[in-house]
Amino acid sequence: MSEKKEDILAEILNLCETDPDAGLELIEKTIREKPESASDPFGKFAKAMAYGSKGLFKLARSKPGIDFTSFDEEELREDLGVTDTHLDYLEKALQEIKEMEEIHPGALKMFGTAEDRAGELKVDAMSIVLERCRPGRVQQILGKTKLLYFGPRRVVYPCDLNSDFSEWRLSAEDFGVFGDISFMFPSIVRTALVMGHGKDSRERKYIECMLCKRTRDNPAPGETIGEMFEFKGSIYLFEDGTFDRTLPQEHKEEKQHEEEKVEKKGFFRRIFG
Repeated sequence: MSEKKEDILAEILNLCETDPDAGLELIEKTIREKPESASDPFGKFAKAMAYGSKGLFKLARSKPGIDFTSFDEEELREDLGVTDTHLDYLEKALQEIKEMEEIHPGALKMFGTAEDRAGELKVDAMSIVLERCRPGRVQQILGKTKLLYFGPRRVVYPCDLNSDFSEWRLSAEDFGVFGDISFMFPSIVRTALVMGHGKDSRERKYIECMLCKRTRDNPAPGETIGEMFEFKGSIYLFEDGTFDRTLPQEHKEEKQHEEEKVEKKGFFRRIFG
């Protein structure tokens, strides 16, 4: 790519962030003149940044002292000022990212380097806000999600549910690794129960998460925690950035796997009584 073209593209992205309506108008004009550009990854990303600016980035710049990445919905709405209109724009932004990745798999990595991951971090920021205000929505749009998006109230540990279990949590460093792993799951999940951690047969560190379709702050009248948490299955996240429904050795040691399943049944009885 020529230096001149790079400068032009950088100016368009800057316009989409500073004056998103003008940026969107420019993109739509370009598409009318050159219909084939509608599927161009740059155009999709630029539109996502324009919608992202209307949904989050302008709002965040207006309150530079606020680190919204640790906020849950109440704080995002009350302290950052997020409204449903902002969230609607974030949904549009992620839809553009989804379409870009469907047409050009891996295109998001083009917008940044291995060191700064600029494009990915923008998507993470939008996903954090949308997911914490509309649980499950990021996975519904992108087809994948991250523990990072769930927020502190939706990544829970056994000791959060039953005081009989000893206090144990991932270190901030480990959560930084595992929380940033994108994973797919057959059904929409909204809460993760971190069951434990270890090393697999390849010497990779991993964590095991039981995934639930509900959040623990929306019980039905008279519903117990055990009834509210409907487990959809488990997933393993590995430090190399991959995920799987099973550990590698489980394919070879079926008997051990069956014993572990029996132990887990007893574990759930202990949690929920």
